[in-house]
Amino acid sequence: MNRCGWVRMFTVLVLALSFGSVLAQDAPAEEPSPTSLETPAQIEQAAEEVLTGIEGLEDAEVRVSGGVLTISGTADDSSVIEDAEQAVIAATGAERVNNEIELSLDLQDRTRGAANRVSERVEDWIAYLPVIPVALVLLLFFALLAWLLGKLRWPYTHFTRNPFLQDIIRKVTQSAVLLVGVLLALEILDAMALVGGVLGAAGVAGIAIGFAFKDLIENYIASVLLSLRQPFRPKDHVVIDGYEGLVTAMNSRSTVLTTFDGNVVRIPNAVVFKTTLINYTSDRRRRFKFSAGIGYDVNLPQAIEIGVETLLSTQGVMSEPKPQAVVSKLGDSSITVDLYAWVDQDESDFFKVRSNAMQNVKAQFDKFNIDMPEPIYKIRIEGTQPLETTVGEPPAEPTESNEHGDETATGDIRRDDTIEDMVNESAEQGSDNLLSRDAPAE
Repeated sequence: MNRCGWVRMFTVLVLALSFGSVLAQDAPAEEPSPTSLETPAQIEQAAEEVLTGIEGLEDAEVRVSGGVLTISGTADDSSVIEDAEQAVIAATGAERVNNEIELSLDLQDRTRGAANRVSERVEDWIAYLPVIPVALVLLLFFALLAWLLGKLRWPYTHFTRNPFLQDIIRKVTQSAVLLVGVLLALEILDAMALVGGVLGAAGVAGIAIGFAFKDLIENYIASVLLSLRQPFRPKDHVVIDGYEGLVTAMNSRSTVLTTFDGNVVRIPNAVVFKTTLINYTSDRRRRFKFSAGIGYDVNLPQAIEIGVETLLSTQGVMSEPKPQAVVSKLGDSSITVDLYAWVDQDESDFFKVRSNAMQNVKAQFDKFNIDMPEPIYKIRIEGTQPLETTVGEPPAEPTESNEHGDETATGDIRRDDTIEDMVNESAEQGSDNLLSRDAPAE
C-alpha cells in the first residue's frame, strides 16, 4: 500500500473514533429500571418510602405475597387513595397493586382532606393566573373574528345563490372559527384534557337530542335538500300530499300553500320531500278532460268529429297539440266519449276554458240532434209486463233545429289572479323564505 493509502486510512480511523466519542457523550444515561427490584423486601421498602411521603395517608403498610403487592392504610380523601396506588406502581414497576387503603370516617380527617384538595386546586389556578388573560384575549379575538365573518355577505354568494344555504355556510364558518379559538385557549391553559370529556358529553347529549327532536331535524335536513334543487318556485300551482294550491313560501320547517279556497296550509318539509308532488306550472301547457254520454242510435264517428271541431273553435284551446276524442266505455244506455284539449296557462285560465268547452260541446250536440241519453232502468212487477222508465225527464224528440243549438260560450277566459294576489300579500313572503325565482329548479 502506498503512502497516500495509509494517510487516507488513518484519516478515516480518526474520524470514526471522534464520531463514536461524540455519540457516547450525547447518549442519555439509562435510568434505573423498576425491574431492578428483584426481592420482595426491596419492593416493600421502595413502596413504604413512597407511601411515607404522601400527605393525608396514615398507618400505611406494604406486603408482598405470592407475587402480589398489597398496600393498606387510612386516607382522609379519596384522591389520596388513587395517588398512593399510582405512586407505588411508579416506584416498584408492579403491573397490578391490590389497594386496600380505606377512607377515614373521622370528621376531622375528612375535613382536613377536603381542605387539602381545595388548596391544591387553588394553587393550580394561581399557577395559571399569568396565562389566563392571554387565553381570554385570544378567545375574544376569535369571537370578534367570527362576528365579523357573520356580518359579511359577499364571500358566501360565491358558493350558492340560495340565501338559506348561504346562512348555513356562514354559521358553520363562525362556529369553526370560534372552536379554533376555544381549542387554542385551552392549549394555553394546558387544559386539553377537558376536550375529551366535553366531546364525550356532547356525543351523549347529541344522541338524546336527536331522538327528542327527530321530526325537527328531519324537517331541517329536508329543507336543505329542497333548497339545493327546488321542485317548485313561488306561486307555482302544485298538489302536495293531496293539497292543491299556489306555493306561498318555504321556511326551515314547512312549506306554505294557499289553496284555491283561500286557506293557508302548512306541510312539513319532510312530507314534501317524501311524498308525490305534481307541479302544474312547470309546463305552461296543461290538458283537460271531460266525458260525454252518446246514445247507441247516434252516428258515432260524426259525434266524435263534431266534438273535436267544437273544441278547436273554443277560445283558449290550443290548436297544437290537437284536441282529440276517444271512446272509453260502452255502457248500458250510452256510449262514453272522453274529450281532451290543451290550454296555454300563461294566456288563459284553465278552469274557465274547460267550462266553456263543456258548454260548447253540449250546445253543438243539441244542435245536431246528437242524443245524450239519461240512464234507463227496467222495473219488473210480478204479473205484469216490464215497464221502461228513465231517471229524470224523458229526452226530447230530435228536431231539425234546436232553438238553443247556436249558443256558444264566449265568457271571460283571462287568468284569475285572486289567489296569486293573496299570495303576494301574505306575511309568509318574508326574509326567511327559502324559495327564489333565480334558484335552479328540477
